[in-house]
Amino acid sequence: MSPLVLAVLAAVLVLGVAALAVQRADRRRESRQRRLHAIVAAGPSEPEPVLSLRRPLTRAGIRDLFLLSALWSRLDAALAAAGNWIGVPHLAVAGLAAAGTTVLLTEKVMGLSLALVALLTGVAAMASPLLLLRFLQNRYQDKFLDPFPDALDLMCRAVRAGLPVFDAIDVAAREVADPVGIELQRTIEEMRIGVDIDEAMQHTADRICVPDFRFFAVALRLQRRTGGGLAETLTNLSNIIRRRKEIRKKSRALTAESKASATVLGLLPFPIGALLFFINPQLMSVLFDDPRGRFMLGLACLSLAVGVSVMAIIIRRSLR
Repeated sequence: MSPLVLAVLAAVLVLGVAALAVQRADRRRESRQRRLHAIVAAGPSEPEPVLSLRRPLTRAGIRDLFLLSALWSRLDAALAAAGNWIGVPHLAVAGLAAAGTTVLLTEKVMGLSLALVALLTGVAAMASPLLLLRFLQNRYQDKFLDPFPDALDLMCRAVRAGLPVFDAIDVAAREVADPVGIELQRTIEEMRIGVDIDEAMQHTADRICVPDFRFFAVALRLQRRTGGGLAETLTNLSNIIRRRKEIRKKSRALTAESKASATVLGLLPFPIGALLFFINPQLMSVLFDDPRGRFMLGLACLSLAVGVSVMAIIIRRSLR
């Protein structure tokens, strides 16, 4: 069997596994949705939309599997969670850049077989857009959480001054810095065209995927159903969000040493290699002239990338 056929089969296998994973996740969501509907039907009826701390449950069938509409809708939601700073062309460029770098490293430097080069190139082309999107989502969420407690305090003061909830959110949308101001302004625009405030809040929570905003949406929903002082609710929620922010900053400070160590270990081989090449060029030229040296050089780069990735995953898990 030729290497090209092996590469095509590997690509088809990867796409098939991804499609089956999406279909299985959609079936699980449908099952959970049916159980939630059964629980809600057993209780008192509520005509208004129900807010949830979970992400929205979507329906997908066999048609979605072939038309890839489920994957496309998830991509739109992921781009919205990143603040729509990038689009599909940016992800395509990231994938092409990673694929080109992988081909250069595996074929030109290491001299691997065509099948293995195609497999590694496909993995790099799919992983790099996901990593870029995840990085931008985390960055957008951190940027959103910085002024969000101030927005809650501003809403609290507006409610205590006698303004209704709609006007309080409008004041916060005009006064608070972006991206909180932009997201609240979108919520206000939805309510102005007739969307219920709970449904508009749910749309915003689903778009930005920030758990703290979901807390705010659920708290506002419960306050409207059960009554009570909205100002006190917003004050308590603002204090909780600030405490959560302090805990995240403290955990990052505690893991700063690990991050510095990972950065130093990841960057140290390059200046050391340049220094050795400057001291003894004939010794280091073996890594570039001899095929076995190029293979070892490529293997070292891959090992370094895997090690840095493992350290980054360990540090991120320690922050949870």
